[in-house]
Amino acid sequence: MIYRVWGLAAEIVAMEAVEIRRGVGTAMLAALVGKMEGIGVQEIWVTTTNDNLDALRFYQRRGFRLEAMRRDAAMAARALKSAIPAVGAHGIPIRDELDLRVELPLRGG
Repeated sequence: MIYRVWGLAAEIVAMEAVEIRRGVGTAMLAALVGKMEGIGVQEIWVTTTNDNLDALRFYQRRGFRLEAMRRDAAMAARALKSAIPAVGAHGIPIRDELDLRVELPLRGG
């Protein structure tokens, strides 16, 4: 996991679990939350693209809420970085960026 702290907020820049659906991502996120709570960070956010249904499900199930959608942001980024594919997971065209955010400290369930 790669993250950045911006004052009272932290951004998850990248997170990848080698084995999916084994609790690795959940454990990484829990460790980050614990660390951020310990230094007084009040919220964590992450940005993903509209095609990344697995990430959207993962974060929302862990208390993150959709906060913003930047229409066509991925398309604009592709103009600068041609390596960004036009079609992503599940055959969904990659067009938009979505921000998800959770406030800390997390409360049960």
